[in-house]
Amino acid sequence: MLFDKVNLDLNFKIHQNKREEVAAKIENGIIKPNVPDSPSLIQLPKKYKGLSKGGGEVVLETKGKTKSILFFTYRGMLDDFSGFVYNPNDDRPLKSDFDGDFKEIDRVHKNWYYVSSY
Repeated sequence: MLFDKVNLDLNFKIHQNKREEVAAKIENGIIKPNVPDSPSLIQLPKKYKGLSKGGGEVVLETKGKTKSILFFTYRGMLDDFSGFVYNPNDDRPLKSDFDGDFKEIDRVHKNWYYVSSY
């Protein structure tokens, strides 16, 4: 468990700036949903693929004008996933956001939360 926590902390710190760069591009409409039949899925450009596990995709959740973005740290089958959620207003994700059933929601930094659904 401690090993997992250290790994997550490291993953967050190493990739935080690039993930914030992606989030800004999504908020500004430079990077847009681009997966047919899935208006909330974004296949990241090649240079950002390593920021989200399981294929280099992120999930966009829009509430009003606020866009939250999920970067996967683990992507299993169906609703079995975990990752970092960026929210520009620092709003804590709801248990059911991103079609999940979050068992864990932890704030890791201003505007960032770690979520786990299994």
